[in-house]
Formats: sequence, structure tokens, C-alpha cells
Amino acid sequence: MSIEFPLRQKRTPFGLVSDPKIPVTIRLLRGDRRYYFLLDTGADFSLAPRRLAHQVGLDWEQLRASQVIGVEQRGVNARVGRLPIRVGPLDFTVRCFFVDALRTPFILGRADFLDHLILHIDPSARRIILDDIP
Repeated sequence: MSIEFPLRQKRTPFGLVSDPKIPVTIRLLRGDRRYYFLLDTGADFSLAPRRLAHQVGLDWEQLRASQVIGVEQRGVNARVGRLPIRVGPLDFTVRCFFVDALRTPFILGRADFLDHLILHIDPSARRIILDDIP
């Protein structure tokens, strides 16, 4: 099965660049909600704001403490947990760093996500294509 999304672009100081974000439905305690996650094949794990851990029913104090180090090489406090997601018709769970910072991006990393799906980016057709692994 293939799931397709448009490959949008965003303006940067260097001109237009691809912005590979896809809609991901999160199963919250109070119903489902859609967020747009950046597909980041350079990220080992997924990343989401701390508030999302609470909204899916995780106890912040019970989650394992960790630090996430990004391009700036300064660590940010985080907790490690599992995030239940739906991409198209597929439901699964990804390991996620829930980050305790004001401006946390929503990122889908390789672990768990690319264990379920094969990612194709077609820049000429401006499409993101995900194929499930049989």
C-alpha cells in the first residue's frame, strides 16, 4: 500500500527549499489530533514537545530522563517514551524524545517509523510517498 502527500516548499534566505512534512494523527486521551511532522532521516528518533506526553497519558516523572543534542551542540532536557501515531490508515508506535523546551519541532526520526515504511521523495512530482513494508 502506498500513501502519498504533497511535498511542500518553504522560503528561506537561500530561496525555496523542500519542506517534507506529513500529517500524523496522534491518539490523545481526549480524542485524535493531527500534527504536521517533519520527516528527518538524519534524526535517529522522533521528537515532540513535553505537552504531547501528557496529552497521550504518559506520566512525565515516570519517563526516563535524557538529553537531546542538536546542531547547536547544547543539550536540551527530554524524557523518553512511546508515541502512538497514525499515518494514513497505518497505526503504530514510535520511540520519542519529549522535549521540555518552548519551541520544540515535531520530527519523525528513523527509528520505528522507517521500520514500518519505505520513504520515497519525488521532487519533480512534488510528492512524498510512503510504502508499507510487507
